Amino acid sequence: MKQAFRELYSQKRRLLIALAILLVCNIALYIANDAYFAPKIISSQASWNDLRQRVAVAGRDDVTSVYQRGIDDLKKLSARIPLKRQFPRVLGDILDSAVSSGVVTGTVSYKPNTVKGHELLDYTVSMTVNGSYAAVKSFLGDLQKNSDLIVVDGITLSNSDLFEENVTMEIHLSIYLQSREGA
Repeated sequence: MKQAFRELYSQKRRLLIALAILLVCNIALYIANDAYFAPKIISSQASWNDLRQRVAVAGRDDVTSVYQRGIDDLKKLSARIPLKRQFPRVLGDILDSAVSSGVVTGTVSYKPNTVKGHELLDYTVSMTVNGSYAAVKSFLGDLQKNSDLIVVDGITLSNSDLFEENVTMEIHLSIYLQSREGA
């Protein structure tokens, strides 16, 4: 048996030495991690949690300041909502962005609705546009950049010809306007 171990050692000496070195390194790293790094990690995590808790407590405001910020935000939003007499301008801006995006506008229909409990009108607009996919995508991007309060409620894309890139999009919008003139 000793002879077999000696023969194995003489044939695989480099491999066995490399394995022994790796085993010693592994044991040394385990001891270093357990003795040196683990306590530092625990203390760093504790200080991190303490800092996060301090930031969370410092970020809390009293109820009156939060309420006042909410009122100010609502006033800013109300100032951005156009008056009902500006509906032709808003619709014209949408149609202009369609033309500048390179889409062809089809039918456009709209219906005003009152928003209960608020002095707002909700114009529901349905329209179809035709063009390349890139042009339709550009038109949607222009709607997103519009500064008026316009909400895209839904879109439907269709392509009747598989060999030609001509997309037809039916889009449903909600345009919010102030119903009172004194705002």
